Amino acid sequence: MALGDLSPPVSGSMEKIMDRRQFLIRAFSATGQLVLPRFFDRAFAFVENHGEPLLETPVEPVKKLYAAYQEEGVYWIIDGLMPKKIPPPTVTWREYFLLTGDKLVSGMENWQLEPGQLDEPMDYWAFETYWFYNLSPNALAYKYLNDLDLGPEFGKSDRAEGEIRFQDAPMIASDCRWAEVDDLLSLSLLQTRLNELGENVSLEVGGEFN
Repeated sequence: MALGDLSPPVSGSMEKIMDRRQFLIRAFSATGQLVLPRFFDRAFAFVENHGEPLLETPVEPVKKLYAAYQEEGVYWIIDGLMPKKIPPPTVTWREYFLLTGDKLVSGMENWQLEPGQLDEPMDYWAFETYWFYNLSPNALAYKYLNDLDLGPEFGKSDRAEGEIRFQDAPMIASDCRWAEVDDLLSLSLLQTRLNELGENVSLEVGGEFN
């Protein structure tokens, strides 16, 4: 794994641990009344009749996201399949401090390291925390989707439907972040919004955690 593939974790207190967004329905009549577009009607009917989302995916996507079922109707969006075990550390302590912005001296003191250990791979348990927050399939999808203009904040527009939530370490001692939806129609709307943005990314239901 190249050093450039990594990004530093967020440090300090997080003012906003959950971001809720919706997907705009963009068709209007001449009188300004909302007219549900044909796709919304089809997607709604498809979910009702088949119990699965209507996903109009690109023919040759450059990336595949998975909607992995968790529990109680919630799907996590993940970028790649979750491995059966966390891979061994691929980052040295020196690289880790560079990525996180920690000074070498203070970093060594915090982790009780000797100078000769700086170019050794990180401790497995320290790397596990870093991996969950930055490199796990759910973290990669979180970062990718959170940077896109998916739609307005939840409840801010009467022209919006569905919902996607971005959870950033929402519990005490949590080192995980993810994007989630809890209904099949929102999966349909997410794929459609990715298409509108020209992302050439497909969404597939599956990729359950091992």
